[in-house]
Amino acid sequence: MSLSERPPFVATALHAADAIVVHRHPLVRAGIAVALSPFFRAREMDEEDFAALHWRRDARTPSMSLVVADHEGALQALAAQPRRMAGGMAGPHWLIVAPVTHGGRVRDAMSAGALGYVHATCALEELQDAARAVAAGRRHLCRAAAAAVAEGWLGDDLTPRERDVLRMLCLGLDNKSIGLRLGVAAGTVKTHVKMLLQKLGARSRTQAATEALRRGLLDDAPVRDPVPVPARMAVRGVDARCAA
Repeated sequence: MSLSERPPFVATALHAADAIVVHRHPLVRAGIAVALSPFFRAREMDEEDFAALHWRRDARTPSMSLVVADHEGALQALAAQPRRMAGGMAGPHWLIVAPVTHGGRVRDAMSAGALGYVHATCALEELQDAARAVAAGRRHLCRAAAAAVAEGWLGDDLTPRERDVLRMLCLGLDNKSIGLRLGVAAGTVKTHVKMLLQKLGARSRTQAATEALRRGLLDDAPVRDPVPVPARMAVRGVDARCAA
């Protein structure tokens, strides 16, 4: 049966399904459902339908052994999902399929309750193996996700101040500018930068920033100036220019 011939979702059809694919990209969602069909009675569902199903769930609703979703959708649903459904039923196991496998993202997903994480370009067999493992309650990380988590552990060795300095390195700021934002001397910043280069195995500031972004050490958050220049320093700068 072609994708275009597949019957539309209706609530009663869930009784024949033990895997739900709610990935927010329709084409990916359809492909995953087809890929899992040899092993699961898989159904596609958009986020709105799944959310409605989730909140209506009770003891009369059959158990879902597996939910496959994108990173953002899974974390949103997991944050709202109780550990136990009405009637004492356990919630479904979650597998995330995402195009990015930064260590921080993967670890956040696992901490939120996901059991599996695979890269969107993984082989068909790996997706199927991951789905079967997660449905059975076992953890599964694809090679890229596992490597990202292993590299991301370096972030645990960074102090909060080193993270601030690293984020500003990614903005291209020099030691003096970083010092102004953190309220410390440029020499202190230089010491932090030297330690960061050692921990990252980098030879330059640019390489350190590149490694930090590649490994997801900044939790994949947008890189922006976290500590603006204090107002009193800005005023001093204006006064100095006026005096000149």
